[in-house]
Amino acid sequence: MAFAIAVIISGFIFKVNEIEWMMLLLCIGLVIGAEMLNSALEKICDLVHKDFHPTIKIIKDVSAAAVLWLAIISAIIGIIIFLPKLIALL
Repeated sequence: MAFAIAVIISGFIFKVNEIEWMMLLLCIGLVIGAEMLNSALEKICDLVHKDFHPTIKIIKDVSAAAVLWLAIISAIIGIIIFLPKLIALL
């Protein structure tokens, strides 16, 4: 959540255009939404099988990896948007 706030503040500071705002907000929404789904899936898995189970571990690992993948892609999009603006300041 702190990164989302930092991105929004940076968007105002660097005066991103409408398309860039849409991309940034979409990335923020996707990552937060994926994290919410991951948390819900983990709770369901814990409800179904409280003890360690190898299949449950795979399910949890894959859902966490999906969140990580979205976060990495979102970071790359953020770099594509903000890096040229940072370089222009120098």
